[in-house]
Amino acid sequence: MPSFGALGHTLSTSLVCAVAFLCVSFVSQGECQATQVPPTPCSSYKNCDTCVPHAKCLWCFTTNNCTEYPVTWLLPPAKLCPLSQARWGVCWLNFEALIISMAVVCGVILLAIGVCCCCCCCKKRPSR
Repeated sequence: MPSFGALGHTLSTSLVCAVAFLCVSFVSQGECQATQVPPTPCSSYKNCDTCVPHAKCLWCFTTNNCTEYPVTWLLPPAKLCPLSQARWGVCWLNFEALIISMAVVCGVILLAIGVCCCCCCCKKRPSR
């Protein structure tokens, strides 16, 4: 059975090794960081197919240009682009249809949750 002095020496050696490892790890990470390339502005994209894959960009068919999506607004304002002519995410689906389809899907999910809750409540009620 090892003595307390040997055990204490082993623990202190392990602690010193762990601290040294952590110090080297943190210093190494700081040296390996590279400078980031600035993001490409949305205005540099010249067609819908190159514009909409970027979440920050919005394509407008009325003006045929790619602009930054106005993140301060939930929906892009009409002065920027009419909803029927705005594309975000994919070119084949206009923003108006996207909003309507998302609302329908959310409504169906909420309805399904409501029906499930009603069914669970009915099953738990004792029958007379």
